[in-house]
Amino acid sequence: MIETLSKQIFDYLTSDYEYHNIQELSNILTVDKTNIIDEISKLNKTIIKNGAEIYINNNEDFKFIIYNDKKFRKFLRNDWYKLAYISQESSDKYSRYKIILRLLLFSNNYIKQQELSDMLYVSKSQINKDMIEIKEHLDNYNLSIISKPYYGMKISGKEKDIRMAIKDEIGEDDILFNNNQEKKLFKKIEATITNLDFGDDYYLSHINQQNLIIHLFILIIRISNNKVIVLPQDIEEKVITFKEAKIAEKIINELQENLDIEIPYQEFLYLTMHLIAKNSVVKQDKISQEILSLTDDIIKEIYRVTNYDFRDNIDLYFSLSTHLAILSYRIKYGFNLKNPIINDIKNHPLSFQIATIGSRIINNKYHVKISEDEIGYIALHIMAAMENPNKSNKKNILVICGSGKSSAMIMKSQLENQFKNQIDKIETTDLHNIKDINLEEFDFIVSSLNIILDTKIPIIYADIIFKDKDVKSISSAINYHAINKMNKIFKNSIYLKHLKVKTKNEILKSLSLEASKYINLEKEYIYTQFQNRERLGNTSFSNGVAIPHILEPVNTDTFMIISSLDKPIIWDDNKVKIIISLFIGKDNGDMTLFYDKLGTYLNNIEAINNSANFQEIEEFLELFLNL
Repeated sequence: MIETLSKQIFDYLTSDYEYHNIQELSNILTVDKTNIIDEISKLNKTIIKNGAEIYINNNEDFKFIIYNDKKFRKFLRNDWYKLAYISQESSDKYSRYKIILRLLLFSNNYIKQQELSDMLYVSKSQINKDMIEIKEHLDNYNLSIISKPYYGMKISGKEKDIRMAIKDEIGEDDILFNNNQEKKLFKKIEATITNLDFGDDYYLSHINQQNLIIHLFILIIRISNNKVIVLPQDIEEKVITFKEAKIAEKIINELQENLDIEIPYQEFLYLTMHLIAKNSVVKQDKISQEILSLTDDIIKEIYRVTNYDFRDNIDLYFSLSTHLAILSYRIKYGFNLKNPIINDIKNHPLSFQIATIGSRIINNKYHVKISEDEIGYIALHIMAAMENPNKSNKKNILVICGSGKSSAMIMKSQLENQFKNQIDKIETTDLHNIKDINLEEFDFIVSSLNIILDTKIPIIYADIIFKDKDVKSISSAINYHAINKMNKIFKNSIYLKHLKVKTKNEILKSLSLEASKYINLEKEYIYTQFQNRERLGNTSFSNGVAIPHILEPVNTDTFMIISSLDKPIIWDDNKVKIIISLFIGKDNGDMTLFYDKLGTYLNNIEAINNSANFQEIEEFLELFLNL
């Protein structure tokens, strides 16, 4: 979207409502003087009918004058867009979408499709196609398009939902502002909020502060058009008991004084709801049992569906509980928190998929479908937990060295550097003092000496300065059970190579048929399970891989169906050539290493491209083990 010359002239002349000469305008706008005079003449033909005029004196000085403020403001609200903007290019679908959406969300009047067609320089049939997608987007906000013969179309829905759509779909985009006055209003609100002291019990991150400023800007624009929030009667007695009500009152008072406006009481309540939903300070002793139980259910669901075990991860338990305490208010009051790094988070597909699985518990409890933005925030907690495995999975190691304490400390230091996240405790000793050590406390021993001990604890022999073979031996000992588990998964798995399918549903049906041969479930049931998972959120990624899966454990050992395609297919919005479908079975065991390797694979484009040409499933196992 680009501004017209008319809008540029309008913005400049209304910045101070003083006289400006033609040469000044030509220099500022870098446009020929003749073009400026022609554009002003054209602009005057419209605005003179609507309470304003660009006055030209004998010296060719220009001044913007408003004769009828009420009439002119109505024109700005309803018709100014026809002169102010044109599409950056007629084929720019995203640009058209933004323009059409803004017009519908801010207009009080009906808009004809022919008007949009003329304005955006595209055919009416193209506008019809655009409107299909726009209607789908508006459905997410409980908004609909109503049409009236000979009048056009307009948005129908609750004011709260219209504001939510404006904030989420337009945000801080320049198209949010209709003119210079609105840009100045935004800056005044920004200054007011930036200088406000919220107190120690309320914290706004930079993102939430910008969200608050946008919320207030939209609030003021909408009430100036007599569009006021209507809330249920029982809301007041609930929200005014929160400390955020005092902060909302402070904000309202500051804005009313600084902007010389009056903000209705219902808007104060709505602002309080917004502040409750965005507060980042939650004391753990204030988290309700309901939220703690919800967190527990999410972690259990993740384990049930994926066998990824966070059940003893106390850090995840409390960080996720704190997050869910605030999320519950956002859901309750109908607020959504935009996630500016959602695309970066989705570049870590595994944590995002695990978060999506956990989100099903939230959806079921609150009867909603939380957005990808919100799932992304949960994925950040999952990502952190995956970087810091459960203490129960970490190993205790005894280091034995015959060359003195300093040599033992060198070996300990190398272990800490190489395997920090996998080790709980390392102790050092020498042969003389080993009799005082309870060897049963350790998972294995690393020794620089060839020793004979009366113990079943594995002993790994290594040089004081580790060689590659030593590191591999220690890694195998640390991951012994996990490597066995991964070998077993691949041994049980199926590889369907170079499938000739054209759609996502075709491949899901093929997977369902193949799985039904291996497990005691009907292919129709498996296919329904796949579809249920797809409805939760995308399982495909921009790296060319999809990881569809069912949401229930199966009655066999854990296995995969890996498929490579003869030609890539479109899976939702991505081109996919590799499909990895995991079926979690009854054989509980440590799958941490498997998921670590899967996550590494999903972030390695070279590995993905190479695997597309594999002939045997053993090649996938070798690839995973070497990642």
